[in-house]
Amino acid sequence: MPLTFLSSGQKWSVPILVAAGLFPLALAAQDQPDTPETVQVALAGFTLEPERTETGALVLDEAGAPVMQRIALDDSVVTPGDQVLYVITVDNPTAEPAVNLQLGVQVAAELLLDPDSFIGPEGLVVEWAGSEELTSFSPIFVEIEGETVMNADLDDLRALRLTLPELPPAEEFSVEYTVTLR
Repeated sequence: MPLTFLSSGQKWSVPILVAAGLFPLALAAQDQPDTPETVQVALAGFTLEPERTETGALVLDEAGAPVMQRIALDDSVVTPGDQVLYVITVDNPTAEPAVNLQLGVQVAAELLLDPDSFIGPEGLVVEWAGSEELTSFSPIFVEIEGETVMNADLDDLRALRLTLPELPPAEEFSVEYTVTLR
């Protein structure tokens, strides 16, 4: 199953995870061996299930929608129709801002991206590529005559490029998005 590579809490050094263009410009002081010298990226995955009371009734929010709880993928059995939430956390433990941050994310054919689900820092740019042109990225949404319109072919979407804003020293931010197993 294509989700097996995700493990809650796993960490990769940026050069391993990133497909294109993450350029940390700072190194931590050499006399601090426990401090990472580059930007760090953590990837976690969760299934989303409705929260239930002890009697089995759905827990609802103020708007009457079910409250969803996150279950780590390691503790989940993912079946078609299940939603999976991915959380990418980017941490800059260095003394300098990290700039020109781009993350490459593959999207398996068995997954359907929810393009409206992205939550991230202000300035996040999300682009997509299809199965025929995995290196040719286009914005997921474009503005046409003052209206925001979906530009992505969700059935063919196989890769994402996330361009992140500058990350100040000693700070972190997260990007979240949801897919559904077909």
